[in-house]
Amino acid sequence: MRPMMFALLLVSSLLWSVPAAARVVVASVEPVAMALRALYGEQTEVVTLLAPNQSPHNPMLSPRQMLTLRQADLVVWLGAEAEPAVADLMARRDGPSVALLSLPGVTRREGGHEHAHDHGHDHDHDGALDPHLWLDPDNMAALARGLAARDAGHLPDGEPARFLEALESARQSARQRLAPLADRAWLSYHNPWGYFQQRLGLSAPVTVSAQLGAGPGSRRFVALAQQVADRDLTCAVLEPEAQRDLIQRLCPDCRKVALDPLGRDHPDLAYPAWLDQVVAAGFERCLSP
Repeated sequence: MRPMMFALLLVSSLLWSVPAAARVVVASVEPVAMALRALYGEQTEVVTLLAPNQSPHNPMLSPRQMLTLRQADLVVWLGAEAEPAVADLMARRDGPSVALLSLPGVTRREGGHEHAHDHGHDHDHDGALDPHLWLDPDNMAALARGLAARDAGHLPDGEPARFLEALESARQSARQRLAPLADRAWLSYHNPWGYFQQRLGLSAPVTVSAQLGAGPGSRRFVALAQQVADRDLTCAVLEPEAQRDLIQRLCPDCRKVALDPLGRDHPDLAYPAWLDQVVAAGFERCLSP
């Protein structure tokens, strides 16, 4: 009996030593994942749904991504209006989820205007929704508070207070960087930066194209070149989809700064650090005289 008892004790101790599977939370886009990693810490595995080479504007999800979405313990996404391709899959999911657009106090831009969105009330708006909701730090603060209300049992002690404090510190630092440059003109290819620009008080950019993959016609190009000259424009913020040859012809003397509004090149950063040290710092570098 003694060898058998020893074997049972050994198996039991091994079972107890095996760590429980980490809770998996899926974020639809990388900046949301940045915020979730900061909020949940190391006890939760945060997975970004979209791969770095996938565009959120029209993603083709693989079977593995669909399975990841279905099996996640929690999915945090933007909402059906901002991510219609993900919405089809979310409709077939049984587990819990949090949509940013469903949370109180989230700001949305439509047709160039901001509207405070309170869940449970209908609003009539002109124009399509600007889906880049994460570029407004107030929206990410609303997300942190929403998770505290809906998923409080899984947040570590001290959250979301720590995240909100870091976010406010990053916002203040970004404002200090950009306040002296608020009136300076700049160029963007399709302007995904509206939430950031309005929240941080920057001037509206000269936008080359309202649609991805569709450059301006010859008449539009001439008009844009005139705007560049009239506004003494010396800064071009280049998102990954920007047609760089076109920007070079349009504004050959511009300082060109590459910035990814999806943060795909900085997945190691927490959201507050990315907002200040990458996004705001990039605009500061571009806009400085």
